[in-house]
Amino acid sequence: MKRFAVGLVAALLPALAWPAVRAKDDNGTVVELAQPARRVITLAPHATELVAALAPEAIVAVDTASDYPDLVKKLPKVADFQSLNVEAILAARPDLVVVWESQAVNQSVAQLQRQHIPVFVSRPQTPDDVGSSLRRLGSLLGVDAKADELATAQETRYHQLLRQYQRARPVRVYLQVSENPLLSLSRRSFLGQMLADCGATSPYANARGEAPQVSTEAVLAFAPEIMFTTGAKSTLDMWKAWPQIPAVKSNRLLALSGDQFVRPGPRLIDGMQKICEQIDVIRH
Repeated sequence: MKRFAVGLVAALLPALAWPAVRAKDDNGTVVELAQPARRVITLAPHATELVAALAPEAIVAVDTASDYPDLVKKLPKVADFQSLNVEAILAARPDLVVVWESQAVNQSVAQLQRQHIPVFVSRPQTPDDVGSSLRRLGSLLGVDAKADELATAQETRYHQLLRQYQRARPVRVYLQVSENPLLSLSRRSFLGQMLADCGATSPYANARGEAPQVSTEAVLAFAPEIMFTTGAKSTLDMWKAWPQIPAVKSNRLLALSGDQFVRPGPRLIDGMQKICEQIDVIRH
């Protein structure tokens, strides 16, 4: 009887030491782990930054675009934006895989799930969403207190910026993300939403798609006061053919250079602050 009791306690100890953890991902799927994840693969740059902010030692592999923080540069690369190396991912024995869902990788993600690999879909759109992502991933990593501290800092800064800029005079802004074909972003994208949060109006803010095709006529009629590009500044030179555009006339053609503008991770709030400040110059 005594031997049975000792065996029972020994069997229960792992469960007592490592309670199950769970969190809902951005698809609304509940991801449940028997214990906090210790081997994590992140397959999007923003996801890498989120997990690195919480438990950098847990990351065992990343995608080819993940390059921040420096510690991830030497990790195995098991995916790019078009495909996942399912064999390499399985060989790394992850407790958790964090992805940005896209049609290009959905089939591979389903294959991972059939192999009982927990997958967390991360698709934040605002700094508030980043805070929520930190908290939920923090639960799966067993670092709730740290996650809550980082998330609260994100949310506090975000709402300070909203109070500062959303009641300010609206500024007409054109954002270009592709020169050929000409494409912009709507509020369905995190960068388009960030512009709106800074008090910008855009000719494509309410478009149905995330990256609507641009009409030269619509931009000219909108008469933007400032023009941004996510590419090289020279990609906006084409608009110099219309010097009547207020942004061209005042030489407010600016490049958003830096990952903080294009990755919805912990540094997104830094990008938002810089954009808000650049837009606010027009008001003075």
